[in-house]
Amino acid sequence: MSNPMDDHALAAGRTFPWHEVYVADTQAAMDFYTRALGMGTEEMEMGEMGKYKMLTANGKAVAGSMSTTNLPSPDVPPHWAVYMSVDDVDARVTKVKELGGTCVVDPFDVPSVGRMALIADPQGAHLWLYKDSAQG
Repeated sequence: MSNPMDDHALAAGRTFPWHEVYVADTQAAMDFYTRALGMGTEEMEMGEMGKYKMLTANGKAVAGSMSTTNLPSPDVPPHWAVYMSVDDVDARVTKVKELGGTCVVDPFDVPSVGRMALIADPQGAHLWLYKDSAQG
């Protein structure tokens, strides 16, 4: 049997293309992960949101960081979030609700990035849904 992680990129349309660490001090997190895991960093300008710090591996951005101090709820604990690539964020949110899940953060667009929403399954586990803006 082959390693299922080797086939990750072959799961057309249903991959987990992005990950984010949510912490109070994003620079401290970047410093920790670069030293602990031998990764690099880069930043992307996000307008009013400031600079978005990312971890890199082999010269490619593989994860980002978000500050919990800027979130609407101050009670969000430090955690890692994953993003699942979907065909239609709004349609998937509707389906989640039909099946007893909830929409934690309504669908929204990030210019030059894509459309996303945060959902929770019926047991409360969170997952970001994402459609790349390049996918139309």
